[in-house]
Amino acid sequence: KQDYQKALEYYKLSTEQNYDEAQYCLGQMYEKGLGVPADKAEAQKWYEKAAAQGHEEAKAALENIK
Repeated sequence: KQDYQKALEYYKLSTEQNYDEAQYCLGQMYEKGLGVPADKAEAQKWYEKAAAQGHEEAKAALENIK
């Protein structure tokens, strides 16, 4: 069973350490409404942070979210 609340907690802790994969995953959670209300603006914010660090999947996600 997936625990989105626990995932959200861990991703947020990891983003505080500037971990690009966590930023990308947090963006996915917000884009898809997984454990949080869907919020495209919040998803875009996290994708941009990950993409700025060179995360290729985040760059692609930015193209799809706009």
